[in-house]
Amino acid sequence: MARISLLRFSVLLVAFVFTACVSDSDSFDPELEGIDLPLIDPGTPEAAGVIAFLNDASTTFELLDIDVGLDRRAARNLIDERPFSTIEEVDAVAYVGRTALAKLLAWAEDGGWIPMESDRDTAMLALVNDVATTFELLDDTVGLDRRAAENIIAARPFATIAQLDAVAYVGPSALDKLAEYALANGYGEGPPPPPTEAPCAIISEYIEGQGNNNKAVEIYNCGGGAIALDAIGLCLVRNGDTTCSSTGAVGSGSLAVGAVWTVCRTLDGTFNDPYQPILDACDHAIGGPAIFNGDDRLILFHDVDGSGAFDAADTVLDRFGDPNVTPSSTIWAETNLRRCDLSPDASDVAAKFTTHPRNAWEHLGVPPSASCGVAMGGGEGDDCTSNESCGDGLRCQGRPNDESSPYGKCVDPIGGSGNDCDRWSPCPEDEICAGWTLWGEGTCVPQWMAGRYGGAVSSPIGDALDESLVVYGLASVPVDIEVQVRIDHPRRTDLRVTLIDPNGDSAVLWDRTSELEEWSRSFVTNGISRDDAVNGRWTLRVEDLVSGETGTLRHFQLFIVSRWD
Repeated sequence: MARISLLRFSVLLVAFVFTACVSDSDSFDPELEGIDLPLIDPGTPEAAGVIAFLNDASTTFELLDIDVGLDRRAARNLIDERPFSTIEEVDAVAYVGRTALAKLLAWAEDGGWIPMESDRDTAMLALVNDVATTFELLDDTVGLDRRAAENIIAARPFATIAQLDAVAYVGPSALDKLAEYALANGYGEGPPPPPTEAPCAIISEYIEGQGNNNKAVEIYNCGGGAIALDAIGLCLVRNGDTTCSSTGAVGSGSLAVGAVWTVCRTLDGTFNDPYQPILDACDHAIGGPAIFNGDDRLILFHDVDGSGAFDAADTVLDRFGDPNVTPSSTIWAETNLRRCDLSPDASDVAAKFTTHPRNAWEHLGVPPSASCGVAMGGGEGDDCTSNESCGDGLRCQGRPNDESSPYGKCVDPIGGSGNDCDRWSPCPEDEICAGWTLWGEGTCVPQWMAGRYGGAVSSPIGDALDESLVVYGLASVPVDIEVQVRIDHPRRTDLRVTLIDPNGDSAVLWDRTSELEEWSRSFVTNGISRDDAVNGRWTLRVEDLVSGETGTLRHFQLFIVSRWD
């Protein structure tokens, strides 16, 4: 991917110089003496990239504070004052100066936020978006890693090089190979006309109702020509799967421009399962691909090779949810979701659908529009992917930065009396005492800052076992940490048990000690930092240090109280 030199201004003079405001937090760096820091000119791709990065819902306070490395006051102010329209507005934020802007520019550049326009980029996009570009061509002829080739075919079309660069197993080497092939084969001279044009079709309504058979998916023709339905398939990705668990054609015949087609699980069933309105709207009973449970994901695809399966030759038309990420709960169960953003790819369901009661069938079979109803935002404690997916007065808190989960929790960020407390002087009913296991006394914080995660497992220990769970929806750093385990082992004094947090810090809980009983718990006081991210993947490592006996981990649970850093 093309890069912009951070020091370009040291050798070039430009007519307009945008001088960043210097705050108390932007102390002079002697390593930069004699070098002009990157100055971000208004209206440039660099300015657009920084603004896009700051305005994106995935850009959190923790990301700016920890990963980008801003002064925490600058990070907090940027989150509080966004969205931004101009780079001057960013520069005017308190504690944002030239050092902060340099860090933001470097992060935006490395993350692909800065839009690039070049023959090289145009050629690469034309190549990967061409329906004639098959998995075999990328794998064998271009010479990409097989996984990169598969992922590119599955994720296209791409609007920007940043999206292409973000695909798993696509890095600088893959981009160089794509550019070399694309430019050598005329793609840089303009997008070649594809032999066949992929249709435009999206999932416009989703119903997961009460019972086994009250399930339906509505498909909308968003293109400029009729669609042959027998060339359109629906793939169901169930539970923890990341590939199709069930696949089927959505029907036969032709779907006119602007029209909808509805598939359901079955036209049979029992009384009110399915309900009559679903039967009346259903154009085709698809069976397996419609057996979804509220945490399953869907892929609508163009069956290019006519195989009836979703394979590398086929084109993804739309997604409902991220096929690679299983929600932590059945967040789409017993609900009706209507599409209000008609652009393809609803990997982030909350961003493109509005939520309605499960029996609100009146819109099924009706083409979607941007006025398809008022969204019912998530309630307090519900899973979320962005602030927009939460109800009024709530925000989406606690999405892990380690990519272990895309979800946070809808919470009321205001609350907590801040009163002193200890185990004998409890907090009010809607608060919890944070810090008493560490210091004997603590502070009352809102109840949502505590959470219990994990539960029953059945994992053979062998010589060593790593059992993980994902903590999400908490504040920024941990305070009280309670670990509960149940281990079946004839000689528990052979075992060492260690807790590892999302940042790599670890605490040995039991090390070949008689205190490790079948059911045991530990309050962690040492080893785990109380100044690093609490949300993310936590791991319990069980090591059997003496041969001859084996055992099983039956239960692993964390109870964590967090606080703001």
